[in-house]
Amino acid sequence: MNTEILQLYRDYNQAMAADDTAALDRLLGPDFTLTHMTGYVQPRAEWLGELAQGTMHYFSSVEDHVAMRATASGWQVTGQNRVVASIHGSGRHEWPLNTVMTVSQIDGRWQILSAVVTTY
Repeated sequence: MNTEILQLYRDYNQAMAADDTAALDRLLGPDFTLTHMTGYVQPRAEWLGELAQGTMHYFSSVEDHVAMRATASGWQVTGQNRVVASIHGSGRHEWPLNTVMTVSQIDGRWQILSAVVTTY
């Protein structure tokens, strides 16, 4: 298991749980998209804006499992985390989220290009 890529995945979840848009800004590629469990593909700027405004608020993310595989252009990381969040004014809920990330190097730095989230 590549420890640098594993740490990138963990940093993403930690930053998300802290609503730390500055850290996420460093971790996400410029064309990053987040595909929510509803199927909505959200552009990077829109998601970070919702975090900054509190429309999407994450409280915690507890890792259950992570698997990684090398690809021709980088890595695919699949992780299961139990995430507590309040989304668009909903109450605080815990979701078991399966996240499949595409990770590649951009300008010599590993960055997350996309994250597709479903439940497990």
